[in-house]
Amino acid sequence: MNPSPKRVLHIRDSGGMFGGERVILTLGRNMDREVFECSLVCMDRGDGRCGPLMEAAERSGIRVDSVRVRGRIDLKAIRFLRRFIRENEIDLIHTHDFKSDFYGVLATRGMQVRRVATAHGSTRDSFVKRLYLSFNEKLVYPCFDTIIAVSEDLQPRLEGGRLKPEKIRVIQNGLDIGVLDVCGGGFEPPLPRPGNRDHRVFAVIGRLYPDKGHAFFLHAFETLSHEFPDITGLIVGDGPERERIQSSIHALGIEERVFCCGVRKNMRLVYDSIDYLVIPSLTEGLPYVMLEAMACGIPVLATAVGDIPLLISDGLTGYLVNPGDVTGLTRRMRDLIVRPEAAKAMAQEGRRLVNERFSAPSMVGKTQELYLSLIGR
Repeated sequence: MNPSPKRVLHIRDSGGMFGGERVILTLGRNMDREVFECSLVCMDRGDGRCGPLMEAAERSGIRVDSVRVRGRIDLKAIRFLRRFIRENEIDLIHTHDFKSDFYGVLATRGMQVRRVATAHGSTRDSFVKRLYLSFNEKLVYPCFDTIIAVSEDLQPRLEGGRLKPEKIRVIQNGLDIGVLDVCGGGFEPPLPRPGNRDHRVFAVIGRLYPDKGHAFFLHAFETLSHEFPDITGLIVGDGPERERIQSSIHALGIEERVFCCGVRKNMRLVYDSIDYLVIPSLTEGLPYVMLEAMACGIPVLATAVGDIPLLISDGLTGYLVNPGDVTGLTRRMRDLIVRPEAAKAMAQEGRRLVNERFSAPSMVGKTQELYLSLIGR
């Protein structure tokens, strides 16, 4: 007689479909369901932002619940989580952000429930965020059995807190391209369309934060636009830098060439509509958007930060530039345009690399082994 599946609960304070959401969906879709039973509780702040994750999880066959959270510390929400964990006989919780980490620890105090948290590499663009993350790393993370770092670059930062090195496990993101299909749905306005087939479309995709480097991309694009009048730029995503980015676009006189497209659910359509992905970030872990674009055969130009150089060998699987190097970014964007055969060859090699080394089975297998080491077989 086979033993009952181990019950794993993911908890997420979701603000949109980002890296943490993709990890949850990839794990939920690909874990051995004879061994693990995965469920998800979304922390609902009343702004509707957890909706896309809940819908995608339901399409993926993952049990989904939500808990309304009001304010920084909602005792009613903590009691809900504790009751859910007890009534559903959860063996292990897996949290994915500061709020779910904190609530997960409080909800499981005194319970025989194992705790795992994933450090996804949150932005530190404000004093308040840095304060929260410092609190998390020094006081909350030590309460967990294991902290998963999604990139090797994150490990030293985590070790700088109060964490014992043996508590940290590096498990890099793995790609299930099918996640793109469960994340789509609903009406979206069409993307700006180039005027002719010779147009080349550059895209920067991700949250609009200062450390994502949009300003460097805009300056490089403006320089190239004089030489190549038929290039288009798409800024896909949303965030606190949106107004600043739009102001920069107008100040540079490229408002008819670069468009802010907001958040997009149908990323298949986005990838089908672009020629090149640019990641001009100052900091990164191992961005899912890079994995997805490479798997779709799109040439990638990125900065040499985080674990990006593990995927991109300059001139072989994509182009690498130093962070903040507008001149280097401009030169490599130009190379993508004037050397189409080289760009195509890099895209093909990048796709092969992602399929071989950064697919879902690797990430899922390592995570399953971690779970079993904590809760037994």
